[in-house]
Amino acid sequence: MSDLHRKIGVSRWDGSNFIVDQDCIAIEALVTVRINGNVVANLLASPADLEDLAIGHCIAEAKMSEISVDDFIISIDETGAHFLDISTSDDISSLKPDERIITSSCGACDRDGVETLMSTIPIVTTSTVKFSAIAVNEAIVEMKQRQIGFSITGGIHAAGLMDGDGKLIAVREDIGRHNAVDKIFGHAHRNGIDINQHALLLSGRCGWDIVAKSARMNCQLIASIGASSTLAIESARQSNVTIFSFVRSDKGVLIGQSSRLK
Repeated sequence: MSDLHRKIGVSRWDGSNFIVDQDCIAIEALVTVRINGNVVANLLASPADLEDLAIGHCIAEAKMSEISVDDFIISIDETGAHFLDISTSDDISSLKPDERIITSSCGACDRDGVETLMSTIPIVTTSTVKFSAIAVNEAIVEMKQRQIGFSITGGIHAAGLMDGDGKLIAVREDIGRHNAVDKIFGHAHRNGIDINQHALLLSGRCGWDIVAKSARMNCQLIASIGASSTLAIESARQSNVTIFSFVRSDKGVLIGQSSRLK
């Protein structure tokens, strides 16, 4: 069984009758991240690439510039809940719940003052890298081809990382949009990849939470197949992040510094 999906019994409507069949459904599991025995996050996520998820979530959510992992253990209890235990000698005092971007499975929907959180978003550095708009579209098309979980279930998001030469260097999938982004950032951190020299690719829309995470990771360009929300645009302008949305082979909508694209 894949970590992204499993088969279940269903009744399928064919236009005139219901037929007993099987379908592949995206797995959504409770994932608890613990650092030195302390719970720092409870996520609803796809149980794949969990070390990337744990590391990416901590550095993007807690504004930690890095975290060195002395040990990493994954365990699963009898209910199917996953526990990710990180041992580190690093200072984790910045893991404050009141400064988190994500406080529930759908983002910051239980926050009363999003503007307060937006005030904590840093300013992103502009590098000398200029990304090709054509290459961005080609990388997004390639990312879609590599979305195995989505192709099977139709219910999994993806995030990708493209370098300055237009090469798609990584793709991660998850049932949660922001979890997929965390996994990409975790992968980059674990492999010494400078996010500022790369573009973040999204399989769907761009929300403010993803912009906030990207700003904390010093990511200067986000390219998405879908739309951007008003808060995403406001936070992007505030943090000097460029958003390239509705990306197609012959069109796209640019918010922010146009000089980052060519």
